[in-house]
Amino acid sequence: MLPGNLAKKLSRVDPKGTSQYCWECLNKVSKSLSERWHSCPRCGQELDRDYNSALLIQKIGLLSIQEEDITSVKTAVRAYLAEESRALP
Repeated sequence: MLPGNLAKKLSRVDPKGTSQYCWECLNKVSKSLSERWHSCPRCGQELDRDYNSALLIQKIGLLSIQEEDITSVKTAVRAYLAEESRALP
């Protein structure tokens, strides 16, 4: 066992659908397989589709450390929307 500050946690993230969502705001941005650029109309993110997907997988992995049931884009979006609705007055 590693000391606390050196311990690591491995999280499995389902990559399915990660290219169809914005890594920053989790807005769904549908695109065909031939579209290689991600442009989010909600937050303005502009980047390569695969890089967007990689950043989203990383984000979901980090969220899964905080909340055990977040392992896919669907569960991340659901948690994000629930959090957003709690923040509304």
